[in-house]
Formats: sequence, structure tokens, C-alpha cells
Amino acid sequence: MIKVEKLGVFLSSINAFFTQIDGTEVDIDTPYLNNNKTAVGYDYSGVIKISGPLQGCVYVSAPSAMLRAVVQAMGETDSSITMLKDLLGEMANTISGNARTEFGSEFIISPPHIVESAPNVSYLPKDRPSYITPFTWRGHKAVIGICIT
Repeated sequence: MIKVEKLGVFLSSINAFFTQIDGTEVDIDTPYLNNNKTAVGYDYSGVIKISGPLQGCVYVSAPSAMLRAVVQAMGETDSSITMLKDLLGEMANTISGNARTEFGSEFIISPPHIVESAPNVSYLPKDRPSYITPFTWRGHKAVIGICIT
């Protein structure tokens, strides 16, 4: 499991993503450990598998109301489910891609897999917990799940 100090790269990436959209920073809550017997999440989740020297996954899970608000803040008129899923995939890609600067080029990330609801526990390692970090943007709550070892 990665050290809690390394979570900063993921959290600064999510903050940068939202700041780029409308200048509004996210409020990041205290990370906590989840035993992975049940996944933590909202309406949709973007899951990125990690391979190389580090193994596991990173996911972002958000309610559809938040995703629609992001689409609107971006000036998009299309708020279809397809657009919301694309946005969530881009969010997950951005967070994981930025982590490569911290962990190096051997930090291999898969394309995002978008699922409805929280990720199925089959995505999460059973032998170690995940760090769950809640965050809020414009009153909308979401989470980042990080399970990398």
C-alpha cells in the first residue's frame, strides 16, 4: 500500500481539474481506509487499473448532478449520460496521468472503465484496504478511491 503522503499527487490533480474548469477549488475531506468488502461511491465511477511496479486501481466516483454541473460550467449543452461518462473518464484519466509525474514512467495506467454506481468490489484488491478521500465541489460530494501497492 502506498504511503498516505503520496496521496497528495492524486488530491492536487483533482483540485487542478476543477480549478481549470471554473477557478473553484475543491474542498478535500480527510482520507480514510475502506476494507473493500463494499465499495464507496456514487452514481458513476471511472476506474483506472494500475500496473507496473505498483499494482491496484484508482477511481473517481461522482453523482450525476455533480457531473451535469461540471458539464454546464464547461459551457457544454449536451448533458447526456454518454457525455457524463466521458467527463468522468477524463477526470479519472487526468488524476492518474498526473500521478505518473510522481511515480515515474513505469506507472502504467489503463484506459478508464466507467461503471454505474460504486465500482464492483471485483475491481478492488481483497488483501489490502483502499484510501477513500471525499471531496466537495460547489456543494456536490464525490470521492477518490486509491488502492495501490
